[in-house]
Amino acid sequence: MVYIGTSIQVIDNSGARVVECIKVLGNGRSLAFAGSVIVVAVKRVNPRKRIKKGEIYKAVLVGTSKSSLRKNGFHVCFDNNYAVIVNNKSVPIGTRVLGPVMMNVRLFGFIKIVSMATLSV
Repeated sequence: MVYIGTSIQVIDNSGARVVECIKVLGNGRSLAFAGSVIVVAVKRVNPRKRIKKGEIYKAVLVGTSKSSLRKNGFHVCFDNNYAVIVNNKSVPIGTRVLGPVMMNVRLFGFIKIVSMATLSV
């Protein structure tokens, strides 16, 4: 679960490293799960990239530190909260996803993110 004001690590090569959630889109509540689209503000960046500090983007949450229960009885969680920055058409800005993503992302229709990821958990 991610609330407004939560710091999230970015696992793509778009240039952003740490972002902060400022709005949760879609569900009418102020919390987001894996696969949710959120609005983020960039807090830390990688130099020499096109994303600058302080800019506002949309992002898809691809992994949360809160465990989620699967139908087969497994609990899946990550060490931190992870996101991938996307444009207005829900296409990732970066060209690579540098880590695993949860299977919930596939259920929400972000097939491009799942196909670019190194592993789908």
